[in-house]
Amino acid sequence: MHGLLRQEGLLRFYDLGGRATGAVGSVPRAAAFDWLPELEQRFASGEQVRLVLDVQGIRCAACVWLLQTLWKRVPGAKALHVAPSLGQATLVYARGSEAGARFLQKAASLGYPMAPPSRKVVRETGLLLRLGICVALAMNAMILAVSMYFGLDTAIADASLRSLFDHVLFGLGTAAVVVGGPVFFRAAWAGLRAGMVHMDLPISLGLLLAWAGSVHGYWTGGPTYFDTVAIFVAFMLGGRFLQQRTLSQGRDQVLADDGAEHMRARRLVDGVVQMVPVQHLRVGDRVLLAPGDLVPVRAATVAADGSFSLDWINGESEPRAFHVGETVPAGAFHAGRAAIEVEVQADYLGSGLAQLLSQEPTDREDTHGRVTFWHVLNRSYAVGVLVAAALGGLMWSFLDPSRALPVAVSVLVITCPCAMGIATPLAFHLALATLRRRGVFVRSRSLLDKVRCVRKVVFDKTGTVTFGGLRARAVEPVAATVLPTLATMTASSNHPVSQAILQSLPRAPFLAGAEVEEVAGKGLILRRDGAEWRLGSRGFAGVPGEASERRECVLARDGEVVAVFDLEEDFRAGAGTEIAELSERGLDVHLLSGDRSDRVQLAAAALGIRPSQARGGLSPADKAAAVGALDRHDTMMVGDGLNDAPAFAAAFCAGTPAMDRPVLPARADFCFRGAQAGAVATLFRVGDLHARVVRTNLAMALAYNATTIVLCFAAAMPPWLVAVLMPISSLALVLHTSVRMARARRSL
Repeated sequence: MHGLLRQEGLLRFYDLGGRATGAVGSVPRAAAFDWLPELEQRFASGEQVRLVLDVQGIRCAACVWLLQTLWKRVPGAKALHVAPSLGQATLVYARGSEAGARFLQKAASLGYPMAPPSRKVVRETGLLLRLGICVALAMNAMILAVSMYFGLDTAIADASLRSLFDHVLFGLGTAAVVVGGPVFFRAAWAGLRAGMVHMDLPISLGLLLAWAGSVHGYWTGGPTYFDTVAIFVAFMLGGRFLQQRTLSQGRDQVLADDGAEHMRARRLVDGVVQMVPVQHLRVGDRVLLAPGDLVPVRAATVAADGSFSLDWINGESEPRAFHVGETVPAGAFHAGRAAIEVEVQADYLGSGLAQLLSQEPTDREDTHGRVTFWHVLNRSYAVGVLVAAALGGLMWSFLDPSRALPVAVSVLVITCPCAMGIATPLAFHLALATLRRRGVFVRSRSLLDKVRCVRKVVFDKTGTVTFGGLRARAVEPVAATVLPTLATMTASSNHPVSQAILQSLPRAPFLAGAEVEEVAGKGLILRRDGAEWRLGSRGFAGVPGEASERRECVLARDGEVVAVFDLEEDFRAGAGTEIAELSERGLDVHLLSGDRSDRVQLAAAALGIRPSQARGGLSPADKAAAVGALDRHDTMMVGDGLNDAPAFAAAFCAGTPAMDRPVLPARADFCFRGAQAGAVATLFRVGDLHARVVRTNLAMALAYNATTIVLCFAAAMPPWLVAVLMPISSLALVLHTSVRMARARRSL
């Protein structure tokens, strides 16, 4: 490993706290990447490839730096994002450059093998092997030690037998240190070389001091603790193994909860449009994509070229043209103005959208220095442990020198930083997984901290509190000959009016090849067989008549009225309950909209919002100004239209139900899906739960450490108890976090 790092000029790896992976003096065998060509073909988009892979062996910041440095040296490499908490890496590189194969081979040779998420990377067996050996050593040491503790040493007449017992205990204790100690020694030494105090340092010092003190007693005839050393190593390894196993289960849960059950697609079955869950799509299905739709699976365009935005996939801001037969990757947005038909080439699990949905939130602005606070706390904790151990040893060197070493060792070992180093990150990722199961996707890492500061929530009306759409009723029955045209027009649009009319129609065939043009904010146009069909207001449809007091939508053919629909507000199921829950939390709820003021006031009355906090007739600039006037770093904006973008920028945090449309999700801290209300209230509940779990973990860790350090200073903490309590306390915090979050998944 060291030779490879020197050969590649990567010795700074050690300066950052890195340590060799794999056995000393050996290099992992080259891995086979027979799966790579097929994966590259599946996830190629235009001139580049984007892969999400599992990574084995990431332990610290040095590992991340090493992988990123290797990546920059590969020709054709474009972007690399490593998520160490999830054990995943996202690679973006030029198609046909062989950058992926070169990087994977080099990373595997340095001890970081990678594989697709669908395949399990071979788990490390080194820790389990060390644990098994150390447990066997500890059990044998206990057999000898227990017999001597119960008086066998005084009953032995032959001194040579007692001496044999001492020699065997010396060998067992030393073997335990040699086999199990490197797990902690390597990380501690790497931290020292980088000038950082790692929490494995106190553990390593305690283990070495206990062993060295026993060796001194072995040669001078004093007391020895070889049996305690062996037991201590076994317990420490056991605790670390259980921690890793629990964290692995939590990681699997995080990656599995991608929230896809809330996503729907328009599948064409025998010429009829059906809304189905994306998991039900199969290879060969035909899917209709309306303007702004998310491409839920890998698919190919049919019959017509299309324009798609890849912003979510690789950050490309400009839409890209895809010709007939070309493959469109899952996660792209339909950027055209007319609906387009595509054919499914891979199901949901094989398309890669799950990785996009479960990716980690981005690192945006720090929220009031919280990130810095955690870094300082982690560093200060380890230093504090060393100072406490030194003070305890110094105090007992004056009171009773024979107890100075045991006291210092017990302080070094008994302290537990698990609440900060393991349990807190685990709580964060499990909270995100819980939200995804409810259809809420977090985009900003600081959101869970932000919601604790929110005091005002501003809702847009149309498309947000009326997320379920409108209710449409035909004034007169629609002629059967008109139904296919009307169904085709409304199925080709995401507008709430179009969806309401589509839901009110009987089953009607979809006219393949018909081109529907959507004029933003006005209506739909379909030209077919020499006739022009228009769906929208009377003015847009070109028919006589004044605007009615009631809300209506007109279908016209060449300026002649064919059908008229009355429209009524259809609030999302549970919208009133959600707003009532937010109000009970002490939040001020506002309703802002560009719709007519009388309609906004009626909606506010139906939802239980005070008239003074509901305003209509607002332009995008007016809405942004209103939010800016309200915000004192405590306002959340929730909207779904492009006209809400300025208000998003003015708010402290923002969310949108339009996660399957471009632009807004990129500007929001969270987005959500679902036919019912409750996503915003769920976000606040999960934020509260996350804060309670973290605070409880910190309180438990503080109480544990304060109590045990006092007992250590009083010389009332025997070494064997130290070896038992430390791993148990760490495991307890991890289990507490997992159990609390698991219960919340069932109750939220």
